[in-house]
Amino acid sequence: MTYLDPAATMGGAPVWPMWILRGLQAVVVFVILYNLVVYLGGLRNPRPVPRHAPRFRFAVLVPAHNEAAVIGPLIESLLRQEYPRELYDVYVVADNCTDGTAAAARAAGAIVWERHDTRRRGKQYAVAYALERIASVGRRYDAVVMFDADNLVPANFLQVMNDRLAAGEKIIQAYVDAKNPDDSWVSAAFAISFWMSNRWRLQARHNWGLCGALAGTGMCIAWEVLERVGWDVHTLTEDLEFSAKALLHGYVTTFARETRIYDEKVVTFIASCRQRLRWARGNVQVMLIHAPRLLWAGLRELDPVKLEFVLDLTRPLHLILTAAAAMANLLWGPELARWGWLEMPDLPLRLTALFAVLGPLAVLVLDRLPVRTYRFAPLLPIFQYSWIVLVLWALLTPRNREWAHTIHTRSVRLGELSR
Repeated sequence: MTYLDPAATMGGAPVWPMWILRGLQAVVVFVILYNLVVYLGGLRNPRPVPRHAPRFRFAVLVPAHNEAAVIGPLIESLLRQEYPRELYDVYVVADNCTDGTAAAARAAGAIVWERHDTRRRGKQYAVAYALERIASVGRRYDAVVMFDADNLVPANFLQVMNDRLAAGEKIIQAYVDAKNPDDSWVSAAFAISFWMSNRWRLQARHNWGLCGALAGTGMCIAWEVLERVGWDVHTLTEDLEFSAKALLHGYVTTFARETRIYDEKVVTFIASCRQRLRWARGNVQVMLIHAPRLLWAGLRELDPVKLEFVLDLTRPLHLILTAAAAMANLLWGPELARWGWLEMPDLPLRLTALFAVLGPLAVLVLDRLPVRTYRFAPLLPIFQYSWIVLVLWALLTPRNREWAHTIHTRSVRLGELSR
């Protein structure tokens, strides 16, 4: 094979486009190998945290917008925690509701605050409002735990958070499960994606000693962190933004595999695209705002955790670059091979394709997941590849911060769930 001389010219002009292409290929290879190394950390289950006597006081916070259909079972599961009742209070913010959310939450036993501000709509504003109210009630809390109104919470949740706080952790994300994985192929794809994220991202990062990311629900934040960092978040993914801001202050987000929350997944593809586009835009917004800050802080402090989190925040770029490299290899592989040094190495792309197949299957075995949900697995590539279009559009429209409510209707109780 004849290799192109880097100093050669094409028609009398330097071959700079080829150098640029080669540089992009090097970035893609690095990104693929980096992600695969991180994923390997998920093969090991973390050591269990020692159990401690209950001593931490929790403010349990549920922001809710028109969730009358589902909020009752959540409050019921929260009030049945295997944790001293005097050590936690359940607060619901009925945010700009036009249904019976407030009444349903009160009837279930929660403390309810109603908020009406149609100009500032969205979860981040409801949480900020609630935190101000909680700070003014005159009761001292050690931590705040947050849930979405459609969730169900196992009885061990607060005890696990108590143990984690006693172990010195300050920001903790629980395992995010699905309460309706078998409703449609879309809810199944969502469930499998979250199961994979729990093991190959959150658990893996925890095992490597890296900073994880909050998932918007099933999360615990020490009150001292909120006092120091504040809740000044304005992107469409306030959870990821808070993890980034907290890391700038030295607080690492950890992962608690030993407890979980059950979340309602959307059941139609259009609804999933709408929801995932919002997440993708939020991720891009956090990347643009906080990646430079973390990069500067990491370089200044020589902090590898901050520097690595910059790579994690740039995941939208990872996806687009990898997809572009795969497409170029598919369309122009033989042509690039003629130049020799421009040929894209096959191994990283093959490893990525292999993980796309083996990743879900490995999670099925390692976590003993329900096999019936995997009957929809042949449709999973449609769900996964649609991320490319959504992320690309998010990269092109990062200024769009319009919040859209996800409708929840699946009213089930913990005892009705099956695995």
